[in-house]
Amino acid sequence: MGRLFRKIRKRKEGSSLVSVIIGVVFLAAIGLTILTVATRYIVTVYVDRNSTDNFYQTEGILSEIRTGLLEYAGDASETAYSDIMDNYIKSKAGMKEAFTKEYLSLIAEKLKGTSYTWNDSDIGHVQPCELDKIKELSTVPDAVMAVPGMNLGFVINTDGTGSGYSLTLKNLLIDYTDAAGYRSRIQTDIVMRVPDYKFEGDSTFDAIKDYIVISDDTLSVSSSMNGTGTSFTGNIYTGNKNTGIAVEAQNKAGFHSQTIISRGSLDILTGANVSVSGESGVGDLWLSNINLKPQSAGSGSTLSTSFTMKENAYIANDLNIADNNSVVSIAGKYYGYSYNKENEAASSEKALSTYSSAILINGLNTTLKTDGLDKLILAGRTFVSRNNEDGTSEVSDIMMGESLAVKSNQIAYLLPVEYMAAGHNPVADGEDMTVDEARLMGEDSELAKYLNPSEPYTKNYNNVHMYTYFYLNFKDPKSANEYFRHYYTGEGKDEEGNTVSHKEELDERARTYISTSDENGMKLSPNLYLIAGNIIHNYYAGSGSSIQNDNYYDNSGKPKSELLEDGKKIGLEYVGRQLTLLASGATGSMRLAEGADALVKDRIIDFDKVQAAGRIDRADAESGGHVLVEPGDYTVDTSDKGIIISGGDVTVQADFTGLILAKGKVTTVGNRDLKADIILTGKLLEMVKKDNELAELFRALNGSVKQDPTNLSECISYQNWEKNAG
Repeated sequence: MGRLFRKIRKRKEGSSLVSVIIGVVFLAAIGLTILTVATRYIVTVYVDRNSTDNFYQTEGILSEIRTGLLEYAGDASETAYSDIMDNYIKSKAGMKEAFTKEYLSLIAEKLKGTSYTWNDSDIGHVQPCELDKIKELSTVPDAVMAVPGMNLGFVINTDGTGSGYSLTLKNLLIDYTDAAGYRSRIQTDIVMRVPDYKFEGDSTFDAIKDYIVISDDTLSVSSSMNGTGTSFTGNIYTGNKNTGIAVEAQNKAGFHSQTIISRGSLDILTGANVSVSGESGVGDLWLSNINLKPQSAGSGSTLSTSFTMKENAYIANDLNIADNNSVVSIAGKYYGYSYNKENEAASSEKALSTYSSAILINGLNTTLKTDGLDKLILAGRTFVSRNNEDGTSEVSDIMMGESLAVKSNQIAYLLPVEYMAAGHNPVADGEDMTVDEARLMGEDSELAKYLNPSEPYTKNYNNVHMYTYFYLNFKDPKSANEYFRHYYTGEGKDEEGNTVSHKEELDERARTYISTSDENGMKLSPNLYLIAGNIIHNYYAGSGSSIQNDNYYDNSGKPKSELLEDGKKIGLEYVGRQLTLLASGATGSMRLAEGADALVKDRIIDFDKVQAAGRIDRADAESGGHVLVEPGDYTVDTSDKGIIISGGDVTVQADFTGLILAKGKVTTVGNRDLKADIILTGKLLEMVKKDNELAELFRALNGSVKQDPTNLSECISYQNWEKNAG
């Protein structure tokens, strides 16, 4: 037993030794593993940290390039802005476009290292860039290079608008290896957009010295019934959207203006005599309408109303000759540029005469002289104003097939009586108003091909006399044109069934509207006009048809796109001029927005500060004029010269030289002479700039005109950015 116990004891001692050895080995393995993991972790952290540091350094080099380009942009912006502001009035180019081209050209010069001349043909094409010029922007120039296999270059692109230009530096590669051998690469393009500076405030301030009247309301001419009348020499602006300029009944007014701009119409009342011409040569007339209006409805006056125009006229809507015994003579270029609201080939908008340029002869014994015209564009057509059953006019007007029309021609568009149960048109209230629509649109109907199949006729209610007129409703403008052309040249039947010539009928009816003395005046050469509807240019033609057909359409019957686009450009320019006096400043719609800022009170003068300052009268010895600031109404009752700033209405009862800026209405009383004086007004505006109290009133001088100085850094961005590409 003792020997057995000793053997067992010896075996346990051996087993313990083995266990100890195994344990030591196991612990060593664990330690080695931990040491290995720790070492690898330390190495990984070290490598990642150095790789990250290297990448940050590479990004830093790219940031240096961006900062250098930002300095180029800042210098270019400052130089271009100063040049444009100093030279804009001389250059007469669009300020935004001129700034854009000079700004990008100056940056391009830096990138090329040589002079750069803007060329529209280069837009969209990559132009070579001097790599060394980019290297100079970094403290690590060796890391700055072009993408392998590519050349460093720049491209100027545009989205088609003046504010959509950009310059892109292409194929830039930053490839940086640090002292420890770590390497990172960043490949990118750098886009430099043009800062969106607004110039209208300053440019408007510069432009006002050419004006005699700038009013947010109406310019009215009154009590100039005899003698020379009232004379305006200089540019004119009015902001009333209804009647912009009103020459009252039996008044005489002569406008010698290089530019006349009104948000509303030129209204000429019974017996007035108005002439419009450029101050030297032919000027520009920007209006919504020209209206020759009766002093009162049904006045029956025998007075002659006269309007003579020797201007390039840009009329958004109509020349409407509604007064009897009117004599109208138009010369120069006449642009009635509106086809519909936004000059679209097809529009979902209601067909309204407001958005369709035409010439209307609604007054009896009218003389229209056109022999002095160089060009006539009438992009729209005439309409019959339509009243609803409840007396409202918020309905689609009735389309005619003419661009120049006499009121008596409306008979051509009445629904023929053979399709009506009453047997006559119009129909009195209480009579049978049934229309034989099946016959009207049947296979045997000569009218069906022109008419809207879902609504071939429309009603026009005369609620005063309790009549309802039935008019044809055409399927499209081209069909209206074709219908009238065939109607005028064709024949029909009278109520007794006798064959009658429609031409003779319309000519005879027109004689009450077109004066016999106008036999030669309305003859228009086809070489001079572009019209969307027909024109009967001479109602006294000895033989043959005197109709001139529309030529505003292509072979498919759609308006020519280039004509619509030209009209839209003119509309945009009109909007810009209404907002700023200048052609620039308008984007989007070709119609002035509802609630648009007023020119004088919102862009030129801060009338809150005028009210706070009270009346100011500051004389200028050098010019001999003065600047008068009046918070309320003001009357010019002695001959004066200077700048008048009024927070109310201005009444002019004496001769005046200079500039009137009015928040309200400007009215001339008696035979007055108003003249702009660019030298006088210019000197007074220079005095204003140096006078802190006066300068505070002008928005362009006190910083209250919004300039939107874009942060240049926001105009520089990366494109096609890749890390460690390739």
